[in-house]
Amino acid sequence: MALKQFLSMSFTAAVLAAVLSAKSRSQTEPQIPLGNSCPGPRYTVRTLSYDPLIQHIENFITPEESQYLLQIAYVRAPPRCRQFGVYLLTDSRDSQPRFQRSRAISTDGRSIAAQERTSSTAYLSSDDSIVQCIRSRASEFQGYVDLDMMEDLQVTRYLEGQQYTNHYDWAANPAARNQTTNRETTFFAVLDVDCASCGTRFPKISVDWGVEDERWCNLVDCAAQTELTVRAVAGSAVFWRNLHSDGTGDARTLHAGLPAVGGGRQKDRVEYLDAPGGLMHM
Repeated sequence: MALKQFLSMSFTAAVLAAVLSAKSRSQTEPQIPLGNSCPGPRYTVRTLSYDPLIQHIENFITPEESQYLLQIAYVRAPPRCRQFGVYLLTDSRDSQPRFQRSRAISTDGRSIAAQERTSSTAYLSSDDSIVQCIRSRASEFQGYVDLDMMEDLQVTRYLEGQQYTNHYDWAANPAARNQTTNRETTFFAVLDVDCASCGTRFPKISVDWGVEDERWCNLVDCAAQTELTVRAVAGSAVFWRNLHSDGTGDARTLHAGLPAVGGGRQKDRVEYLDAPGGLMHM
């Protein structure tokens, strides 16, 4: 499938996955504004595929938000103090880690540890003001959808050699999994990155990047001619629609979370802020 148009739109508004950089967290203290305001980054949307809809969102989340979300993923109650109108967070990544082995859903609806998914996950509280801001941005992006139709945010961590092999975010038979809804859309954003080869792969989507603008190669793996691989770019997100208009799953949205390879001073490690089911189909 050749991409015939380069669609680029800029907005002022909103989240989501994370790859840890080699820079020490103690070198930079994230500063988060106080109050209920949600200053949104100015981001750019580029359409990777029209059918199925897959979009790349550049600068979807700020560096300060990324650092903050990583910290609350690593500690149950992040230490904070008020100074000069902002919250200052201290580095406590190794204190009270919240990560647990990521789970997969079996065909009979059970949550299980599966060899296809070897990452670990930390769920974020929706009561947190920064998490609320990010959820609101994801809602606005989709036309102000009801926040009750969105799942909680989660940070997913991949250590060296870990991955999530090809899978769908929708269920062929939600009722068999004791679900009353299905995942209509997904947001997947990069908080930080330290790897030469990592990202999200769609094996059933192909684009002849040789006939497209070379600037795409900053965002995708242009060498992959038989599949679409979106590079992990800090602050950016991938958004896609999982279902057809009739509510059935779109088999072309098969995707995988690739392992981190070729990092810097740290061992290869990737962490994603994930909002599976950005919109639920009733």
